[in-house]
Amino acid sequence: MNIKLIIGVAVIFFVLLVFCVSYVKAPPNKAYIISGFRKKPKILIGRAGLKIPFFERKDELLIKQISIDIKTGDYVPTLDFIGVNIDAVAKVKIRTDEDGIQLAMKNFLNMREEQIMEALVDSLQGNMREIIGTLTLRAINKDRDSFSDQVMAKASKDMEKLGIEILSCNIQNVTDEHGL
Repeated sequence: MNIKLIIGVAVIFFVLLVFCVSYVKAPPNKAYIISGFRKKPKILIGRAGLKIPFFERKDELLIKQISIDIKTGDYVPTLDFIGVNIDAVAKVKIRTDEDGIQLAMKNFLNMREEQIMEALVDSLQGNMREIIGTLTLRAINKDRDSFSDQVMAKASKDMEKLGIEILSCNIQNVTDEHGL
């Protein structure tokens, strides 16, 4: 009778151990992607789930809002051929719809915030430079909201292909070659 009790306790202990190792809970600012055993990965955002030990793996995707400092670096000529240096800040986050998550998984899986920022800053800078070349200095300085809206609209097309959503873009500073 004692051997049956020991086996029963061992089985219960083993089942509890497997459950504890299998249990994962994703915080609201990360998506856990559980893949390996299923054809389609299981995506957990702000909820709990189970992963089968040794057969499935858990990857992370950062879905919180990220602030990216966008600087032109050098002076960029405007439509009226005046070189300007512009500092802006963009707020972005990974889209949480199914298509956005799938695209972001291909591009940003297991990346830290700094790595995501590095991957996006070049594209955002390029889009800002393109818009600067189509406007006069007076238009950039007088209507910064319109300028930032144009940058957002232009960059959104590129960001959408990466699974990124631009929440806002704010112009911080505009200076010309003479420091004005």
